[in-house]
Amino acid sequence: MLLRQDRAVIAILIVTDIAFYSSRNNTVSAADISTRTDLPKRSIEPILQLLSKASILESTRGPHGGYHLARPKRLITLAHVIQAISVQEKEKYTDITFSLYTQIVKPFWDEIDQKALKEASKITLQDLVKKAEQKGMKRPRPTPIYFTI
Repeated sequence: MLLRQDRAVIAILIVTDIAFYSSRNNTVSAADISTRTDLPKRSIEPILQLLSKASILESTRGPHGGYHLARPKRLITLAHVIQAISVQEKEKYTDITFSLYTQIVKPFWDEIDQKALKEASKITLQDLVKKAEQKGMKRPRPTPIYFTI
């Protein structure tokens, strides 16, 4: 469920970081994400794996390895990210059988959850990157390629 997931917020932060700092020619490492977001690397790695498994991210191995988006920013919505993380989430509170919960609170919560997911499907990573740029955030410039013949 969307409203109970801190991991969904972290996943959105991670994917937005990758969308903002990666490009066609470079990837973003888990260490870089960890440094910028102040999240422990070991806590973001399982999220990166789930996002890769859901084809939101692609990973590159090796000394210059890291992550980049598997699709263009305009085609990845926040709902895609949330759903990718939700796959592993188990339903909480399944042992509550109290009728006020099962008949009133849970259906209400599920309805709010669906509304939030519907709104999240309207927002793309491109939208978040544009907001970051509007707030004055700067991306590092890619190192130009110099060569002589």
